[in-house]
Amino acid sequence: MDDLKKMSINELEELCETTREQIIEVVGKNGGHLGPNLGVVELSVALHYVYNSPEDKIVWDVGHQSYIHKILTGRKDRFHTIRKKGGLGPFTDPNESEHDQFVSGHAGNSLSAATGLAMANPDKDVIVIIGDAAFANGTTLEALNDINGRFKNLTIIINDNEMSIGENVGAISEVFNKVINSHFYLKLRKDTRKLLNKYHITKPIVKPTERLEQSLRSIVTPGGFFNILGYDYIGPMDGHNLEKLIKILDENPRERTRVIHLKTKKGKGYGHAEQDPESFHGLGPFNKETGESLSKSKIYSDVFGDKMLELLEKDEKVLAISAGMIKGTGLKKAKNIYKDRVLDTGMTEGHTITMAAALAKEGMKPYVAIYSTFMQRAYSHLIHDVAILKLPVRMILDRAGMVADDGKTHQGIFDIAFLLTIPHIDIAAPTTKEELEKILDLSLNIEKPLAVRIPKDTPYNYEFSGYEYGKWNKVRDGKKYMIIACGAMFSEVMKIEKEIGELLDAAIVSAAWIRPFDIEFIKKEFPKYEKVIILEDGIEKSGFGTEILEYVNDLNINTKIIRKGISHKFLPHAKRPELLEDEKLTGKSLLDDIAAKVRD
Repeated sequence: MDDLKKMSINELEELCETTREQIIEVVGKNGGHLGPNLGVVELSVALHYVYNSPEDKIVWDVGHQSYIHKILTGRKDRFHTIRKKGGLGPFTDPNESEHDQFVSGHAGNSLSAATGLAMANPDKDVIVIIGDAAFANGTTLEALNDINGRFKNLTIIINDNEMSIGENVGAISEVFNKVINSHFYLKLRKDTRKLLNKYHITKPIVKPTERLEQSLRSIVTPGGFFNILGYDYIGPMDGHNLEKLIKILDENPRERTRVIHLKTKKGKGYGHAEQDPESFHGLGPFNKETGESLSKSKIYSDVFGDKMLELLEKDEKVLAISAGMIKGTGLKKAKNIYKDRVLDTGMTEGHTITMAAALAKEGMKPYVAIYSTFMQRAYSHLIHDVAILKLPVRMILDRAGMVADDGKTHQGIFDIAFLLTIPHIDIAAPTTKEELEKILDLSLNIEKPLAVRIPKDTPYNYEFSGYEYGKWNKVRDGKKYMIIACGAMFSEVMKIEKEIGELLDAAIVSAAWIRPFDIEFIKKEFPKYEKVIILEDGIEKSGFGTEILEYVNDLNINTKIIRKGISHKFLPHAKRPELLEDEKLTGKSLLDDIAAKVRD
């Protein structure tokens, strides 16, 4: 970074272009967040040119746009390992580098973290970069209200690319999209004060002038909102003009917390990403020349999206809702056809759940599709607004279980455990494509909350003899042992069905229902077996296996229950097969571990 500070503007601009090329090259091979990073190349270079990291604190909201930051802070030679097992992480993490000031992954926490850093380090600069979409997040608004412009050492940079993951929604994005440049207002204010001073205007006229100034400010600038809250607002300005960025960032002295509003282009410098920023937000490996994805496989999200088209057509009371993840959850096709009944609420999971609860109360049939990791943020709303009134909100927990590449913040491994703590919510984990479709059919006329877990995985096909609400399916008989596989674990067990038969002669059961679980099956079948192994792709502690264990103990059934799930820890970034292998939940490692456990 010392070399960076010695560069001329021309050399810095050349650095921006070579960095763009490096990002396109690496993400093309590894997958990752392409568009967001290409949009902040100039900003990242300017930040590290002006400030002295890590003494000055640079905080990234979400952190999916921190690739350039990583490259500029000593990780360039390892950048080719990003999102690979053992390589650089996909977001910022203080455990990876002292230049990463706080953990990131979910939107909205950055400004709260920056507040604490600014308070603890009054003699250091703290700079927080927030996308325009993240300002709709409740935590961000809470932090803005608390700060009230009182930290002179805090700079808030709005990275306004007019995009969330898809198109921005809501009133706050409209504020940011105003085209009137506040430099007009700033010049007017400066000229007015000069005039007052020149002619020695007395104090009685100053207060009316200040009131006029405040009114004008709120009318002509997109920064009126911030100015009223006590911030010094600058912008909007071109976020790709490196020379101006450096000049603005380096301006001193400051009287209040400042907000710098930058207009940037998502996918800047790569034509395919500029034309289709939604697809190039986050993606797997792709052909750099054509922009085409190297993976064409359907996943469970696609199955859900296709089924929602049927349900929307079948019942006019059905609504599909997603908190900023319309495309990711498979609802893009439905949105194109049923524009008024497929809703995008932005990055507002708590609001989304409560709104859906009210819709259900009024007789509508809401289906809320949210990634499992993001549903964690709505936990209080699930209790207070859905469960207490037993409202039939259908929740689709996408990316449930192990999630490849995105690491600790994005693993969907806690949902079973936290949902089981809440009364009145049924929980389904379909084990096959057909079972997911059938459960969605059954969900149309439910009278209580339902959560449906779906993994980010290729759909598994297996035809059962029947599909019933709350019922399990035995697919193989056995003698001494029985294996009950929940959700995505069923396909892993079936991959080794032959070996299980030869080695253990164990029964195999598909368990799509976590709550209600199949009580009749437990009472009838469990006493027949010496040991029952419960497999799940959630944390082992307080999960599905624990729920079964407690129930069996209460019934005084002597069958030994063996729980096997994910270790009680945060999982790193790696490919899904690698994560499964590490946890002994696939292939030979799964077979050997089951055999060891039943023979103990």
